[in-house]
Amino acid sequence: MMINDNHNDILGRLDAMREQEDTTSSCCNYFKRNRGAANAAGIDEACRKSIAMWVQQVQKTLSLSPETTWIAMRFFDRYLSSGKGNSREVLSSRSKFQLAAITSFYTAVKIYE
Repeated sequence: MMINDNHNDILGRLDAMREQEDTTSSCCNYFKRNRGAANAAGIDEACRKSIAMWVQQVQKTLSLSPETTWIAMRFFDRYLSSGKGNSREVLSSRSKFQLAAITSFYTAVKIYE
């Protein structure tokens, strides 16, 4: 009986998380939305790919879970898609773009590792 209760609890939590994911703001292509600022700083999809590869290298070097990399990149993408805070400013500076990625990775490591 205890296993069924735990199983139902887990399924209920997963359903709640999926519903929350569907109702909260999702990521958009922030490069297209902020084309002028991103182009001026030379930040594009290739920069994001480089950042993702770097984060993955750090994850492997530190023997962290691969899931942490993808959680970090999800944090990063959601932040840049939000248009809130300094997220628009991040797309106009390579150093701020890198700092936002590193901060996202650090946050994911602290929460999930």
